[in-house]
Amino acid sequence: MKLIRSFCFYGLMMIAAPIFVNPAWAVEPISFQIRNNADLVALCSAQPNDPNYVAAIHFCHGVGVGFARYHEALKEGKDFVPLFCFPETVTRAQALTEYVSYSKAHPEYDKESVGDVVIKFLVETYPCKAKTK
Repeated sequence: MKLIRSFCFYGLMMIAAPIFVNPAWAVEPISFQIRNNADLVALCSAQPNDPNYVAAIHFCHGVGVGFARYHEALKEGKDFVPLFCFPETVTRAQALTEYVSYSKAHPEYDKESVGDVVIKFLVETYPCKAKTK
């Protein structure tokens, strides 16, 4: 009987533990509002064991693709000078990992708008080579 009670107690604890524990690494739903750069970094830093991992990583990739596609569209305009130039060898995942590293190295940008920080990152990380005449 004691074994059955112990089994039931520990079984219930295993089931209930996730309800009472909010891991520090978990992505908070408010981060999806992207109030500032720290929110996007939190989403892009989500770990596979986070319950919001799939949504967070896809959201992060969507923001990154959005910036890249917007810049590509601008490049089609007359006399547009690109702000940054992606090397053909850089993957989306690599660029996002570099963005997270860049942002973590610059905590002073945490409260700035995502757009400002992403542009700073892209310009500093992927500068365009000067064209020689």
